[in-house]
Amino acid sequence: MSSERSLKPSSHRSSRRASLSGEFFVPAALSVITLIYLVSAIQLGPPMKDGNMTASFFPIATAILMLVALIVAMVHALRGKTERSEKETAEKETAADAESGDEESAGRQYIGLSAGAIGVIVLTAGYLLAFDLIGYFVATFVYVLLLSGLFGGGFREKWATKLIAAIVITAAGYLLFEVVFQVRLPTLWSQ
Repeated sequence: MSSERSLKPSSHRSSRRASLSGEFFVPAALSVITLIYLVSAIQLGPPMKDGNMTASFFPIATAILMLVALIVAMVHALRGKTERSEKETAEKETAADAESGDEESAGRQYIGLSAGAIGVIVLTAGYLLAFDLIGYFVATFVYVLLLSGLFGGGFREKWATKLIAAIVITAAGYLLFEVVFQVRLPTLWSQ
């Protein structure tokens, strides 16, 4: 009986560590990407000049808000879910043990990250690099289309809906920044 008790806390810690890795490392990786983006936005110049917003205002504000949200997510992951009772924890561990064979085949993880999380990180990094190189329209359209394919089960199903959604989101972003906020976005033809 005492050997069973000594095994339960360690198995709880190992399962918590496994769940913590993805919950913590995805926001941490996105924070690094956001910091790089923030440094690039700061290099555009001051966010305010003569009482008016400049082209760097919204990228800087967006990056700061994103960093705050990511830090909150990382703190939440570190604290764990303290509101969970021992009974719920035991039930989840029992269910996880029963489904462990299914999880291995259903979703692979690499260094604690699911394939979907790695896909988002790679796509976001690519988008940030492509944004200045090929402009807003192409980079945003491809980014949104690939994200919808990643989360929507590929492009075999509902490809027309995903294509329309990518066009609408790209156009809405352009209207928001260029027309409403009057922030000039890089385009392929302006470079």
